[in-house]
Amino acid sequence: MRKVDKKFGVKFTGYWVVNFLVLSLANSFFPDAFELGNAELCVPTAAIFSGFLLTTLLFLARGLARTKYIKVNGRVNMFVYYWAAGSAGIWIIARIADVSGFGISRFIWAIGAGFVVSLTNWILRQAYKGMEVA
Repeated sequence: MRKVDKKFGVKFTGYWVVNFLVLSLANSFFPDAFELGNAELCVPTAAIFSGFLLTTLLFLARGLARTKYIKVNGRVNMFVYYWAAGSAGIWIIARIADVSGFGISRFIWAIGAGFVVSLTNWILRQAYKGMEVA
């Protein structure tokens, strides 16, 4: 049986909070392009749930990047990979807006938000290097 990394929960929660903040700020700064909330979900709940979905998709993309099926070498290529994964994740979450409560007006906004998500996640990843969890 595989042991669970103690850092995983802390890292996942940190990425979740960052993605939640990015989606919330995108909704605040660009209300004509991003929409949080629907008939079933209020804005904060939609932001929390959409941030969770995005974080889960990005962790899946990270796992794919570590397999033998996808070879991504170099820091720039890895950033571009995460940018594409973030953009695709945002687009997928927006396609299920009835469930997620998150929508966007155009795919180009997903590309821009994917860049911001990738950049903020990269910054957080740098902060996590050398992290000690008791």
